[in-house]
Parts: sequence; C-alpha cells; structure tokens
Amino acid sequence: MNELLEACNYLVVPQFISRERALALAKALARQHEKTPLPSDTLVPGAPAVYDFLPFVRLLIEKIPQVEALCDERVLPTYTYARLYSHGEALPDHLDRDACELSLTLNLDADEPWPIWLKTPAGEAVSVRQQPGDAVMYLGCRTPHWREPLVGQFCTQVFIHYVFSFGHRAYAYFDKKRTSNTY
Repeated sequence: MNELLEACNYLVVPQFISRERALALAKALARQHEKTPLPSDTLVPGAPAVYDFLPFVRLLIEKIPQVEALCDERVLPTYTYARLYSHGEALPDHLDRDACELSLTLNLDADEPWPIWLKTPAGEAVSVRQQPGDAVMYLGCRTPHWREPLVGQFCTQVFIHYVFSFGHRAYAYFDKKRTSNTY
C-alpha cells in the first residue's frame, strides 16, 4: 500500500477529474433530481442522495487504473453514492462499511470550499478543503471522517468506493451482500 496513505489514512488528490467535468457531473445530477426527486439520505437527513447514478458508476470503473496507481494496490469497484448538501447540513463522525475499504470523496460543485475532516492513525483531526474536481482518498473502514455544518449554500459530492482485490473485504466487490438501502 502507498506509504503515505498507510501512515495518514488519507491522500489528497488535486484535480482527480477536471473542473469542467466535475461541474458537468454536478449539473447532470441536479437535472436528475429535478426530473425525479432523489430520496433523503439516512446519515444526513434532508440531503437528497443517490446510489449508483450511472454517470458516477462509469467514473468508478474508468478511474480504477488511477486509483490503483495512487494506492499501490489492486482494487475492485464496489459502488458510488452522491449527496446534494445544503446550508447547515453536516456529516456526522463515522466509519464506513466493508464495501468502502478504499474511498474517494470528490467535490463536484460548491459555492465555497467545505472541508472534510479525517482522523489520522495517531488520532489527530485534519481538514482538507476541496475545489471542484479534487478528491480525497481515504481508508473508509478505519478512518473516522465527518463534515461540520455547511456554511455555504450548497455542495455536491460523489463518493466512489473500492475494496482491495486481495484483502479480506474483497467479497464486497460490486457491493455484493448489500443488506440495506443506505450508503
């Protein structure tokens, strides 16, 4: 595994996708929400959210080689999840489930940078601000992470998740054995 990822539990990945592509994906999700309102999220009640929106699944698959190069491991895709955050909403401190062994949170659009908070293995809380197109890669099952209340008016994030091909969570590829309708 990448030594920095192992040591810190996360990597900052500027321009994981272009700003233009990020904004186009945000617009596609907004159009889908206008056409068919997305259900409210369970972790952030009131925030519209979607599991495996097809443009994001395409991104999940397309980015496998880049993700593998960044983490120095072979990975299998599991699923995508996206939220449309509004002013005042917060993401509670949590760990992800097994299908999120390796996760990336990707900023698609926001009226101002909104930090994600993560804990290092030493227990230090660090924050990372993202611009559209920037990602943060983190070990979702072992890295507590959260967001304080959104000060801006909106933020669109997509989460793409993987498992290590030869790890003990590999059974979760393509989100097999998913037991609930939550992310």
